Amino acid sequence: MRTLLVLLRKDLLVERRSRDLVPAMALLALLMLALSGSAGVRGATSSVVVWIAVVVSAALGLTRSFGLETDQEQIHGLRMAPVDPGWIFLGKAAANFLLVAAVEALALGAAIVLLDLPASGKLAPLAGVLALGGAAIVSLGTLLGALLAVTRLREALLPLLLLPLSAPAVMAASGATIKLLGVPAEPVTGEIVLLAAFLALYTGLGTLLFQYAVEE
Repeated sequence: MRTLLVLLRKDLLVERRSRDLVPAMALLALLMLALSGSAGVRGATSSVVVWIAVVVSAALGLTRSFGLETDQEQIHGLRMAPVDPGWIFLGKAAANFLLVAAVEALALGAAIVLLDLPASGKLAPLAGVLALGGAAIVSLGTLLGALLAVTRLREALLPLLLLPLSAPAVMAASGATIKLLGVPAEPVTGEIVLLAAFLALYTGLGTLLFQYAVEE
């Protein structure tokens, strides 16, 4: 647990000092939402656009998840650290999740304004779906980021892998969001179970495979 907290604090401090990752992710998400709004996308179904914007902007951020460690050769320190590699993965995933969650909150607010997303009175359940879906995407993306950290083409390969592999989770999250925004709202138990299963699967794979992902 201490390893998780140390890595979480370190990554958040790096982002606080640089202030380049979240703005870039947010700008990309806002641009996609603005273009969709200008194309006439409106109402509950526009939540699909929100999730596409989230996963695309997350891919941009997750590409750099291990970028600094690789560029500055800090990845060697992670390999040699006398701690369970699973905790390193969870620490990186937690930091990534907080960054993506910030972008999700901004995207939701922008969608309400730009896409007439009917979220009034439904922000609490929407926040739950956003958190669960975002966590699933981040868990998968963090593992892929570790696997691709030492490759020169990680900026191109991670989005190409993340978008199709996260599609089932994104579809479940989009379906849950559309049902919540419907009139009347529909039960989303099935989608929530699916998202929880994807989160457990991706997190389990990450904790098990991370030690191999950071090896030479």
